[in-house]
Amino acid sequence: MSWIPVSLPKRRKNRLPNLNMPPGTMRVDPDAGSSVLTAFGYSPSGFEEVTLKDPDEIRAMIAKWPVVWLNVDGFGDLKLLQRIQEIFGIHAMAMEDITDITQRAKVETYGDNTFIVVPMPQVHTEGVRFETEQLSLYLTDRAVISFQTTVPGDCLSELRDRIRTGRGRVRSSSAAYLAYGLIDTVVDAYFPLVSGLGDRLEDLEERIVDDVDVHQIHDIRAIKVDLMRIRRAVWPMRDAIVAMSAIERLYGQELRPYLRDAQDHVARLMDLLETDRYMASDLMEIYLTAISNRLGEVNKFLTIVATIFIPLGFIASVYGMNFHTESDWNMPELEWKYGYPFSLALMLLTASGFMTYFWHKGWLGSQAFGGKRIRRVKPPHRD
Repeated sequence: MSWIPVSLPKRRKNRLPNLNMPPGTMRVDPDAGSSVLTAFGYSPSGFEEVTLKDPDEIRAMIAKWPVVWLNVDGFGDLKLLQRIQEIFGIHAMAMEDITDITQRAKVETYGDNTFIVVPMPQVHTEGVRFETEQLSLYLTDRAVISFQTTVPGDCLSELRDRIRTGRGRVRSSSAAYLAYGLIDTVVDAYFPLVSGLGDRLEDLEERIVDDVDVHQIHDIRAIKVDLMRIRRAVWPMRDAIVAMSAIERLYGQELRPYLRDAQDHVARLMDLLETDRYMASDLMEIYLTAISNRLGEVNKFLTIVATIFIPLGFIASVYGMNFHTESDWNMPELEWKYGYPFSLALMLLTASGFMTYFWHKGWLGSQAFGGKRIRRVKPPHRD
């Protein structure tokens, strides 16, 4: 799961929440296409995975299995969403937040049910910038209903495989543990992204130290934008997980250690993000310093060349005035047999004197113009 932006994309439009609408109003995009319903029903002894054509088919699974996970991909069908709301008794304010995809991570309770929102990283390919989609969870005693804004394609395949194969304790636990598993899987999906950005920053640092070029500033800026977006998505998750821990009827002493583990993962993500943000800022300063040093080297070279040729031009202009030779005050070299070689030798001697003086001062050579570079030792690979 990685991406390599080659240039900054167009600035995306800021999404606005549902404004000036009655509370509890669902707003969907009619051009979004039909919603896709997939369901898991499971117990310690088995599982069932189906794609539903009608939301009412979930009733049979609820009657058959102790825990059911219904996943809804896409919000193009308003009537379907309303039917799911009726079946599970989802609060109208929760349905409004589900279709309002500008929500930050949060946890709210509606009677005996719990509503959870987390930003989920989208599945990326090379050349695509970091984006998130809103994952909304509505938790009842025996079911978890998850809502995603896009048609199938997410980072939850690992959890689905655990249900299919019976690995871990998800099939022997409650719906509350399933909700934790979904959140934990989303949090873990951020680590490869953040680690990849850190590796790219280290590679950029080596490139800037070796040879600075104009494309590097675009790469640094692109990474800083991605870090900002990831931080904006991850930061509210800490408070959301703490709020989940406070719901004692769902997360008692048995499940609370798992929430603490998820909270620790979020804290580690924030540490990595802060480190990478500081590193990106330092790289920007290193880049600007390198550009300034390069400009200084060019100015130094041009100054040295001008300094050498100023006295040579003076000598050439003096001997090029061509005054009358009969005057005692004029230059006797004008009628001298060796006058021309003498003037050339004087120029060469003057230039050599300047070059020797500059070399003695250390203004010439590889160290003066950056020809000899110091290689940075690459740090150990990050986990």
